[in-house]
Amino acid sequence: MTNQRVRKLATALVLPAALLLGAAGCSQSTGGEPVAEGTSTAAAGQSGGPSTSAKAGACAPVTGRILTLPTKAAGEPVLGLPQPSGWDRETSQDSDVIRGAIVNKKLVTDAFAANAVITLENAKGMTPQQALDSQVDSLRKGLKVTGLKPVPGTLCGYPSTSVTYVMPGSTPNHTSTTLAVSVPDGANLWSITVTVQSKMPDDATYRRDSQAILTGLQITK
Repeated sequence: MTNQRVRKLATALVLPAALLLGAAGCSQSTGGEPVAEGTSTAAAGQSGGPSTSAKAGACAPVTGRILTLPTKAAGEPVLGLPQPSGWDRETSQDSDVIRGAIVNKKLVTDAFAANAVITLENAKGMTPQQALDSQVDSLRKGLKVTGLKPVPGTLCGYPSTSVTYVMPGSTPNHTSTTLAVSVPDGANLWSITVTVQSKMPDDATYRRDSQAILTGLQITK
């Protein structure tokens, strides 16, 4: 992975700090509280190890709101982000890498609002495991995160890894969980991350909602 790519990924993962007081956009989805009717082995970094891989594309069914994010190029997978009640769409950081974000302004501590950010890149030329490793390396090298303990798993039948860590930098002491997923697609390899973070990681609402976001991610090719 080049230094430029590391910086690009690191920036994508650190940008949620800029969503502290951003104006929330209108939700693009309807329905009740999202609840995944299955469990991803990598979600929230709470699994003891990988499970038997499900059929590729077999995402856990979700009952509730799903924010479907638009693609930017032909052939990209369609991403669906669970959107619990109270989490508003935030568009100010959307880019070619950052595909969407949601913010809960009721879960605020020290002016930091709980948020979730989803990214997508084409990691063509890498193996699925190399793409997962590169996401973890971007945290170590780009953001200087230490003590990472990646947890392997699967999501939607695709290989994944998750890490939970304390984010260093100008807004320290907030806890983040990053879930990375590798989606092989012919000559392409889609590298997807979802990062949830809060300064109140033990709050019951945040724990419930962040788990629903991570386990309920939808990937459709």
